[in-house]
Amino acid sequence: MVRNYIPKHSYFSETRVQKMAKDVIKDCQDDRDKALALFSYFMKLVETNPEDDKSKAEMSKALDLAQSSNDKVVKLLDLMLKMTQHEMKDKKPDEFSFESLQK
Repeated sequence: MVRNYIPKHSYFSETRVQKMAKDVIKDCQDDRDKALALFSYFMKLVETNPEDDKSKAEMSKALDLAQSSNDKVVKLLDLMLKMTQHEMKDKKPDEFSFESLQK
């Protein structure tokens, strides 16, 4: 029988969120690389046969995929930046000082 995983600490702790973000960024980079490789493949087909409209359409779709995977990374980093700014706003001023940065 399969047991459900019950985390010992908060599921959205700082390290877990960073690991999830790192995994998403890596997956998006892999998707982008595959889409650009697909674009190169269809570009070679179009170079050999300039009348191939289907390959031209697939080239466009591959570029759309590459751009959307890049946009996802930008959105994720923007969200993390906003979360960090919100956390910094909620901290008390006496907790954040030059002495705490030197430690």
